[in-house]
Amino acid sequence: MKSEQFIREVNEELQWERLTKLWRRFGPYVIGLAVLIVLGTAGKVGYESWYDKRLQDRARIYAAAERLLAEDPVRAAESWLEMAAEGEDGFAALARLRAAAAFDDSGDRERALETLRRTVAEATDPLVRDLATLFLAQYRIDEEDPAAVIADLEPLTGADRPFRHSARELLAIASLRAGDRERAKTVLGEILDDATTPLGQQQRVRELFDALGGSEERVAS
Repeated sequence: MKSEQFIREVNEELQWERLTKLWRRFGPYVIGLAVLIVLGTAGKVGYESWYDKRLQDRARIYAAAERLLAEDPVRAAESWLEMAAEGEDGFAALARLRAAAAFDDSGDRERALETLRRTVAEATDPLVRDLATLFLAQYRIDEEDPAAVIADLEPLTGADRPFRHSARELLAIASLRAGDRERAKTVLGEILDDATTPLGQQQRVRELFDALGGSEERVAS
């Protein structure tokens, strides 16, 4: 699954209240960025002119790195990390996540993992920490012990967690990799039974659930 696609699907899961708070803070500077969800990290916004100017300056730096991404993803990633090091705010959290995706797109999986691990370890906002953990699991799922990935994902699947749908889907995939077909079907069934699951994810999960025989078992029971 491509990084941008994954981010878009995660974005669908946020509550409207969280999105409106983010919009009030960042306005037009980040419209169209699929990872809008992490921009609420800095807390309440001051409206003094100096703060607004600083915000605009950081938005321009972020946008410049975004334009550089297609030409040189490594330089774009390093630019985001430099910006993130200059201050802890919503743009810093967003920049770290985009840097990880850019490193991965460039083929440097190790730097992508390193960036995400550091984000998980240092994030003070639970939302950012959960999202970084989710992305980290996405990258690790094909390469590491699935039991370790499962252990990191399980806390994210609770009913009150904002990324529970994506976490459950990854949990099902990790369970399959661990050889636990029954648990995978159980988790996929929970996703399908949850009325708040995004439609696109419902359709994808239904295909996997059917492939595992889940629907036939439900009919038989």
